[in-house]
Amino acid sequence: MKKKYFLMIVCLIGLWTITGYAKQEDKNYKHLFYIGFSYAHYNYREPDVMQDVDYNLYGVRWVRDVGDMWGGSASYRLTWQNKAFIQPELSLLYGKNQYNWGQKKRIVSKTNHSIPSLIFEPRLTVGWNFPVHKSITISPYSGIGYRFKSDDSDDVKTSRTGRNLGHYRKSNYVYIPLGASAEYQSDKAWSITLKGEYDWIFRAWHVDRSMGDPTTTFKQPNGYGLKGEASVSYLYNKIIFSLTPYLNYWNIRNSKRTEWGREPYNITWETGLKLGVTF
Repeated sequence: MKKKYFLMIVCLIGLWTITGYAKQEDKNYKHLFYIGFSYAHYNYREPDVMQDVDYNLYGVRWVRDVGDMWGGSASYRLTWQNKAFIQPELSLLYGKNQYNWGQKKRIVSKTNHSIPSLIFEPRLTVGWNFPVHKSITISPYSGIGYRFKSDDSDDVKTSRTGRNLGHYRKSNYVYIPLGASAEYQSDKAWSITLKGEYDWIFRAWHVDRSMGDPTTTFKQPNGYGLKGEASVSYLYNKIIFSLTPYLNYWNIRNSKRTEWGREPYNITWETGLKLGVTF
């Protein structure tokens, strides 16, 4: 069974189990469904890809992959007695990115914004609501998440040679989120929610294929992610409309060197905006 389907199965089993209990005593449970539209600016960097060469001869070389991505997200939250909750989530982004690499401050080669890129991220979280004031609720949570990112530049040409970049890459992170949200209910209609999260990546691997080279899997020891968002919500006729700017950051260490090289230290910034409805 493919690894990228494992978390989806875990989410479905968890959801099926808890909804089975919910049917028995439905009055103790609250159901919330969320559907959102997302925009994100993606910025991936390898700040120093030539760490084993003579800097006096080559200078620091770097790689950058940037672009705008569009997609959506969905989640279902089942809350027991307004306290404990479980929430499977799914987000999907797609866009066409630009790859460029340089030496010090000079761009040596680049492509157009034509590299098909996909981000797929299912998660399962569980948590607890703590009312700390009549209008403020703190909700810590944890769980498991999986992030998949693919880039396919087999048919994308570079500005330096006019030849195809010829690179295909699939990144995989499995991580444990540790986060909390704070919701302030200003009145019956308006609310503001702040959320912060640390993601401990306990497994990361990259499947890489370049022109003339075999497909290689690079395992990276570990890394971490940081996520933050601020949401403004309005309740109208039992439907909650929300606007949420957010920021995601990933920091991944060097992989172990193989005969085909290694996956270098890299960081990713993802800044975006979500428009959603909850019912």
